[in-house]
Amino acid sequence: MADALVEAGVAEPVQVEVRRLVGSLAAAVPLAPTQDAPALVWDERYGWRTATSRRHSIRKDTGSAPEGDCIRYLGSSRTPESADLLEALADRRRGFRQPKR
Repeated sequence: MADALVEAGVAEPVQVEVRRLVGSLAAAVPLAPTQDAPALVWDERYGWRTATSRRHSIRKDTGSAPEGDCIRYLGSSRTPESADLLEALADRRRGFRQPKR
C-alpha cells in the first residue's frame, strides 16, 4: 500500500515506520506536504487512519482507537484496495471519527 501511495504522489518515498503494539502491528506512511494529514497509519485492529503528527504518528497503545479532530478512519474495511484508500484520502468528506467495529 505504501508503494501505491508513493506512486500516486500522495506519500513520501521513505522507509515506513513499523511498530509492535500490544498484540498487533501498526505502520506509518509519511504523506507529501500537499496532503491535509501529515501521515497515514495502518493498524491491524482498526485499519487505515490519518495521523495528526508526522513525527509521532503511531501513538502509545492505550487499548482504545485513537480519536481526535484531525483523525479520519478511511476505507470500507481494515484492508481496502489502494484505489479505495486513495479516493477516501482525497475526499475530505469520507472517513469516520471512530473505526468501524
